[in-house]
Amino acid sequence: MDTAELTRKILDRRPREGAPLRIVQAGHPALRRTAVAARDRLEPALLAELADAMTVTMRDAPGVGLAAPQIGLPMSFYVVEDPFAAEDGEDPEDELLERRPLALRALLDPVVEPVGDETVFAFEGCLSVDGWQSIVPRSRRVRLRALELLPGGSLREVDEEHVGWTARILQHETDHLGGTLCHDRMVARSFVEAGYVHHYADLGEAVRRLGLSGDITELGEGEVVLRR
Repeated sequence: MDTAELTRKILDRRPREGAPLRIVQAGHPALRRTAVAARDRLEPALLAELADAMTVTMRDAPGVGLAAPQIGLPMSFYVVEDPFAAEDGEDPEDELLERRPLALRALLDPVVEPVGDETVFAFEGCLSVDGWQSIVPRSRRVRLRALELLPGGSLREVDEEHVGWTARILQHETDHLGGTLCHDRMVARSFVEAGYVHHYADLGEAVRRLGLSGDITELGEGEVVLRR
């Protein structure tokens, strides 16, 4: 079955138009394959329908990103969106992780490269490993090169840098396209049920109580960024 046929099959599994798609879980082979290139793979109308369906699914989950392998389609494409809005007296952790709103974007064949030597440690979850989180080290700053699908259906080349939580989202979703789950990159022993994460708001608590080792132990109290 070619990519267009599989895309159509996945979309047609919905009980009704506009319903969210099924998010596959760890163990599904699509999550471990290297995704095929997306450019010129689907007709524009089908690509737009896929992007809309994936956006509905991401928002319904809810999540801040969804890659095509997560719906069983090993194609190099994902949608991202973070509607985060800081409130007065915002959580200091959000400031540490540099979380900012990210408008909806649909990206084909993204390449994400680390920029600089700063690593950020933070708990991260995945819609395809539902209910679990782990501490994942990520580059604080990245360069993104991709084709962006615009609302009217046209494509444009993008080459830009991102920092903080947005950089983490892009790294997470790009990993999916290479068959990598975020927990493959986790700090050993940091895999926990999501309900326990609040106990480790300070990563020093995670180091002490979970017996973590490695670079994360070099962080000072209240720190999440390690500079080399």
